[in-house]
Amino acid sequence: MDGLAIECVGLGKKFESVWGIKDVTFRAKKGELTVLVGPNGAGKTTTVRILTTFYKPTKGRAYVLGFDVMKEFREIRRRIAYLPQGYSPPFDVTPKEYILWGLVSRGLSISDARRICREWIETLELDSFKDRTHRKLSGGERRRSAVALVLASGAELIFMDEPTVGLDPEIRQVVWRAIRNAVRRGVSILLTTHDMREAQILADKVVMIEKGKIICEGTPMEIISSLPYSYKVVMEKKMRFLNDSSPYIDLGDRIVVYFKARREAIDLINDLNSDTKIHFVGPVDLEDAYLHMVAGGTNGN
Repeated sequence: MDGLAIECVGLGKKFESVWGIKDVTFRAKKGELTVLVGPNGAGKTTTVRILTTFYKPTKGRAYVLGFDVMKEFREIRRRIAYLPQGYSPPFDVTPKEYILWGLVSRGLSISDARRICREWIETLELDSFKDRTHRKLSGGERRRSAVALVLASGAELIFMDEPTVGLDPEIRQVVWRAIRNAVRRGVSILLTTHDMREAQILADKVVMIEKGKIICEGTPMEIISSLPYSYKVVMEKKMRFLNDSSPYIDLGDRIVVYFKARREAIDLINDLNSDTKIHFVGPVDLEDAYLHMVAGGTNGN
């Protein structure tokens, strides 16, 4: 397990008669950002809570930094940091106080904590409100404060469960940049999201989960390149395409038609009547790969 931050083998968790996860098997390397991606209810949070030793697995095995989650949970807890889904910092402290004393509680000296606190306040662009209590801040500002502490922690492995939910696009990019900077420094991170675009942009490795099972893993480009088509056209629905050989997804008043090559997509557009609305033309992405893998994803071939 040298070089591995996480290893899961046949991991499962049952809540009374319901399986939260059924068969989770994947590996995450040290020094990389692994993104566990899937829809809400797929089992992302359950998996993370087992790996952070909050839940005991019903079956299977899991190792974090080489330690068994069942037998060596104290060793794991000393080496990780965890940002739970929906977590908000205490209301009556400021971001500066929250980060500073959070670092001190992890064993840093006051001088080191102050230096690191200043660095991450700047990185997460918290300076304009660092001395206001969280009670007076927006949800997005509080979330950035929480992200700052977990990234500043110095932990060997960081778990972040849906860290950018509810953030505006501009602020989301600030958080993305901070996360990638942490990885560049050698930190290992497991991040969960239901946003396929976020996974495609951020991940060194993507692990897709659906209904409690891992359906694929690889780099974003490896997964996208595995598709049997490379381009798509989102267009007004035309009945003739419902019987066409090209695979498609029916969205009601419009369809997504897939093609093996860009030339085929352009030929389609050139053949259409001028009154047919074209909404998007471009390469396929991680969401298309997910749709293809889940129940076929498309009609046609």
